[in-house]
Order: sequence, then structure tokens, then C-alpha cells
Amino acid sequence: MRCGLRFALPSVLLVLSLALPSHAAGNEVTGFYRVTQVTDLGKQVRVTLHIRLANNTRQDLSITRVGIHPSAAPVAAPRDMQSSWAYLEQRQSAGMDQVFVVSRAEYTRWTHGGHPALRVEFQPAGGATQVRTIPLRPERDRRAP
Repeated sequence: MRCGLRFALPSVLLVLSLALPSHAAGNEVTGFYRVTQVTDLGKQVRVTLHIRLANNTRQDLSITRVGIHPSAAPVAAPRDMQSSWAYLEQRQSAGMDQVFVVSRAEYTRWTHGGHPALRVEFQPAGGATQVRTIPLRPERDRRAP
């Protein structure tokens, strides 16, 4: 039994290393945000976010569409996405300003400690388009001494 395990373990490790990607799926892009402008529209709020997206892969990515994923929506539910463009070089980040219209309840959640989630459509160089929902974290104040 011990002999069989010794030969089986390297085979299992080899299969796992070939099956698992070098980065976790869904972690290709991470993001930070800062609210720069808010307009009250009654039941909705128009909010401008400065978003910094980071590419965690070893390939360049083109961001083509983005949208806010409401906290009350099912995880896989596609939401209204708008055209956007950002080019993220491998292991680099880029910032963009984007305007969204969200429900007052969603915006209130953000002001009470919740954070937005962003639906991002991106395409790796020469690859198929992918869509991910990424949590946005507050961007740290760079002006601090």
C-alpha cells in the first residue's frame, strides 16, 4: 500500500498542476474606488466613481464594459453595463472615472460601510471575452502625510 501511494502522489500532483490555472479564476482584475460626485435624482442617485483597476495576470487586458452589480441582485445576474475602455498592462493598474445611476438604497448602503461591486467585461490579448464581478475597496487617501 505504501508503495502505491508513493507512485500515485506524483501523478496526482502533476494532474492538479495542469488543471489549475496560475491565478485563481475571478481574481484577474481587482479594483478600488473613490466617490467624486453625487447627484440626487429622487429614488435614484447619479454617482461618479474614480475607479482604479489592477491587472493581476501576466497578460495585457482590455476592459470594454463596466456596470455596478447591485447588492440585492443574484450573483450571476447581468446588470446594465456601459461601454468603457481601459487598457491594463500585465501586473499594472489604470484609473478611470465612470458615472453610474444606482438606487438610493444601494448608495445608502455604500455610505453606511458597504462597498460597490463592479461587473467588468474584459478581453485578454488574443483571448475570449470574460465577465467578472469584482468587489471594489475604498481607495486610500494619497494626500496623507
